Amino acid sequence: MSPHVCIVMPSYNHAAFVGEAIQSILDQSFQDFEINITDDGSQDGTPDVIRKFTDRRINLEVFPENRGGVIAGNSAIRRASGKYIARLNSDDFFLPGKLEKQVAFLDANPEIAAVFSMPRLIDERGNPLADGYREFTFPFSHPRPSRGEWLRHFFLYGNCLCFPTVMIRQTIFDEVGLLDPRLAILPDFDMWVRLCMNHEIHVMESELTAFRKMDNNRNMSAPRTDTVVRVAFEVFQILKHYRGLNPEFARKIFANDLAKWGIDANQRFEIWLSELALHSGSAGRSSARRLFALDTMFEASAMAENECRRLIEWTGKIDVFNIIAARQLHELQRQPDSAQQNAGGVLNRPGQGAESRRNAMCHCGSGKRFKHCHGRLT
Repeated sequence: MSPHVCIVMPSYNHAAFVGEAIQSILDQSFQDFEINITDDGSQDGTPDVIRKFTDRRINLEVFPENRGGVIAGNSAIRRASGKYIARLNSDDFFLPGKLEKQVAFLDANPEIAAVFSMPRLIDERGNPLADGYREFTFPFSHPRPSRGEWLRHFFLYGNCLCFPTVMIRQTIFDEVGLLDPRLAILPDFDMWVRLCMNHEIHVMESELTAFRKMDNNRNMSAPRTDTVVRVAFEVFQILKHYRGLNPEFARKIFANDLAKWGIDANQRFEIWLSELALHSGSAGRSSARRLFALDTMFEASAMAENECRRLIEWTGKIDVFNIIAARQLHELQRQPDSAQQNAGGVLNRPGQGAESRRNAMCHCGSGKRFKHCHGRLT
């Protein structure tokens, strides 16, 4: 007989944490489960830690080489036989009652495809954090937002759901597909957008999963430079799902936003969706949404020649690739400030702007910064 729940866990170089993660599952009050773990070629002995557990419900697969967390997670899902699937990262852990509460909710609410909870943010040593990733904040004033409200929030502001808090019906993966292995940072966000195209979700107010924030920005989703660059590309790809929305449903979702920014909702759907991406507050200033707006308008103009003029106008002033800013910075670096010229002397280093040069130590040997010595303003 198949278990009620399958917990899927991709693991990679988490020998220090994976034992706690597994034990938090085994200690749950709800016990009708299996645990599918796929190790993604760990080099620190993570599989050896996992093998110390003798519970027959643990199914371990070990990749001989690192293939990526999404591929490992999908492999664990494919082997799942449970009615519901819960996700747990190998450096996080479930809090008491996690499985019992979410199973009871899904059993009682067949119209809900997936249930989430709030995460408890902890540091690398397991200590509670007063603050963490701000995106994991419930964005609504009422407890049961519709899928349309979720889709609007995702489009305008991005993700706010914590992946290792989810429990989802296995049949959903049959319908919408597995996680996209081309996305390294936001495969879960991509899944939530695809999910909400046709299904309702719910977030429980309780903290049911401990989410570990590693030191020195070592989480995959931490705001490092490589992550920020990668996220922009992935958001652009995810937003393309919105082109598949029913136009009437989309008008209903964004009715207030269209009115707020004076966007004509009687235009073709793709046209006003492009405008919405450009005018959507702070989100509209992101490079991903600007690129989505241009790309959507480009595709729409192929079937509406009257929009070509607007497209060409946009491509001349919407600086998706920050070319204007790069040119301005280049000019600033080439032009020493007047104070430097008068002093006859702070080295104009490549890549150093005027303000940076003014903060450099003065050439005269006084030990003072240039702006407080020969470069002081009168």
